[in-house]
Amino acid sequence: MTFFASASPNRVTARPSASRRGFSAIELLIVCAIVGIFATLAYPRVNFTQFQVDSGARTVRVALQNAERLAVTRQYDVVVSFDVNNKRLRVLEDGNDNGAVDNGERVTYAPLEDGVHFKKPPAGLSGPVSGSIIGSNLKTIDGMPSVIFRRDGAASTDLEVYLASSKELPNDWRAIQVVQSTGRTDWFRYLAGLWKAGSI
Repeated sequence: MTFFASASPNRVTARPSASRRGFSAIELLIVCAIVGIFATLAYPRVNFTQFQVDSGARTVRVALQNAERLAVTRQYDVVVSFDVNNKRLRVLEDGNDNGAVDNGERVTYAPLEDGVHFKKPPAGLSGPVSGSIIGSNLKTIDGMPSVIFRRDGAASTDLEVYLASSKELPNDWRAIQVVQSTGRTDWFRYLAGLWKAGSI
């Protein structure tokens, strides 16, 4: 900035330097158009369904982990049922350990991400499977396949839960596995025809 004294001895005015200038509206429009073209080219390459199905796998795994912790902390059974038709999990805090919803017992629901559903996969973790919810000692409670977490943290069955996106693209399959003896959960992605451990 260059300062010039005005006619009044007590006033000083500033005049902008000629070497400093901003962008014109035309230059900004050109930059926006170039960014828009690159975004249009990149958008079809991004598979958003993989993000959705990852989120669905995270929902199932967190619900199972929380149920196991709750059973140990509260010292009563916690039942996780898979409402396949409505794409959600039901968690029952079974205070009297009878495997049924009774008055005063807390029931919560964990819906899957939009565009994600329980679905039989092309191949299971250990070979062919007959459905989306698999377990050697799976219970049916209120018409839903269910697993029960005991007060020692163990599950009533080994468990495999399979999810897919609505598009069911080759890499849009996820699996959540529960170890019966410990209640431990792991999750897997189906990539290039093979199940690979995830890293949630």
